[in-house]
Amino acid sequence: MLPPSHPEKREYGFQLFGAHGMLRHVSFRGDNELNEFLRTRVPQHAYYSTALYENPSAPEMDEKGWLGAELVFDIDIDHVDTPCKELHDTWRCRNCGAEGRGQLRACPVCGSENLERKSWVCDICINAARDEALKLLDLLENDFGISRDEASITFSGHRGFHVHVQREDLLGLDQDARREISDYVRGLGLEVELLLRRSKGGLYAFRYNAETPGWPGRIAKYSALMLSERITGGSLPELPKAEWTRLIKLAVDELSAKIDEKVTIDVHRLIRLPGTLHGKTGLKVLELSASELEALTAEDILRRALVFGNEEVRVRIDKPPSRALFYTVEGSSGVIKAPLHLALYLCLNGGAEILR
Repeated sequence: MLPPSHPEKREYGFQLFGAHGMLRHVSFRGDNELNEFLRTRVPQHAYYSTALYENPSAPEMDEKGWLGAELVFDIDIDHVDTPCKELHDTWRCRNCGAEGRGQLRACPVCGSENLERKSWVCDICINAARDEALKLLDLLENDFGISRDEASITFSGHRGFHVHVQREDLLGLDQDARREISDYVRGLGLEVELLLRRSKGGLYAFRYNAETPGWPGRIAKYSALMLSERITGGSLPELPKAEWTRLIKLAVDELSAKIDEKVTIDVHRLIRLPGTLHGKTGLKVLELSASELEALTAEDILRRALVFGNEEVRVRIDKPPSRALFYTVEGSSGVIKAPLHLALYLCLNGGAEILR
């Protein structure tokens, strides 16, 4: 396994099988020590710090000597609405006992938000997360001048992707600067009034055109596409302010990148170590280039992340998902047959047992 850059300046964290809590504040002098630890201890989950430290094994953060942190983005399918959640996610209300499929904030029967949820991942999910990662790369390249060659992309082995910007000059960004970048790629803070100018008859015109850099130009392109039948003379039509407000919101929802802000602004973040296995899926944490992310389908990515074989095994599971990974799962409950890698995913994610 190839280690991250500057492996001796990273903190590592591990969740070991059968252990409670995380083994943290671990450091290694190089990749040989790291690989030897992984071979001998075989952790269920393995993480490394996005930050660089003078003394990464120090037990207290203020003793580590922070040297900077990579600019990192986490795209998790939990932050993206996908229709496939009706196929594989379930909920049960702890208050009234009602249950059903899909992803809800509150019980539709009693209104309680005390729900027990079970979520799975399929190729439809991963394809949606892939689209978000591609939007993020577009924003970083066109609006921040960060080329795709400077971005390292990792399939997390579970719900989505991590994007690491490999630029030394960005290591020293503080939390406020990272929050500004996070807000920008999510399209937060755009003032509708600044994008419009008042015209005659109570109508409004969009101030910018498709050649304008940044969000104004991006919204203008989207608006031109949505209003193509109403464009005359190459200019966007004048509209009531309420209609522009709705259209701008649609543009931002469609074109923004759905990232987890907490990961981006955290300058001490531990993130999954590429090349290791995700302990809840049995899939590899897989490094990809930007061109591979564009070219590969979600099923291609999931197949590349498979480590275990196709041997068919019997699995006992209560209420299996209708779709998991790139499989349609037959049967409503009881014993089903599945290839070993799918069986391990069903077991590791909870609620299943491989039968000998």
